[in-house]
Amino acid sequence: MRALLLICLTFLPFALPAGPAHAGTCEDLWYSRNWIMDRSGYCFGTPLGQTYFDNSDCIGKNVSLTSWDAERVAELREIEQYQGCKLNTQSTYLALDDIQFRRILVEQPSLFEEGEGFLCMGYTGNGVSLLAGPESNSGVISALEPGDWYRTRHTDIGAWTYIIVTAPHSERVTAAGWAMFDPNSGIQCLAAAG
Repeated sequence: MRALLLICLTFLPFALPAGPAHAGTCEDLWYSRNWIMDRSGYCFGTPLGQTYFDNSDCIGKNVSLTSWDAERVAELREIEQYQGCKLNTQSTYLALDDIQFRRILVEQPSLFEEGEGFLCMGYTGNGVSLLAGPESNSGVISALEPGDWYRTRHTDIGAWTYIIVTAPHSERVTAAGWAMFDPNSGIQCLAAAG
């Protein structure tokens, strides 16, 4: 069956969806980096920062980061530079199709440097709980169900993968969160790309 799937994929003219699902690379990087800063107590002065983060508990512009957070912030800034990101922080809108789920995560994902990922069209495995963070006690926030389409575009944390679920043949996000399973297993998808 796997050989048949690979043959079909070779001749099917599809790619990862264009548009909002992949247009928000710089917004994704900015949000993940600034979420870490917000968690550390950073006070946002721009309209964009104040729209997406709560300054009510901020402590200033010079905040202390854990070594893990400092490493992630540096990595995200490096990717932003590589991508040539110049975000308009005077705006009040981010092109993130999963923002409703990103806002309730306890750990943000880091976008792959190249921005590409894996797309599963027709998940065939069992239902998978999607959690708020890459820990089993972080709380269920949504689920991946058989028949769903999902994509990954972010770096794993240990064995955990950030999953974005969409309705079949659509870019409308229906679920998102962290899961501990191998999303790159083509056996669990009717068709896959990436």
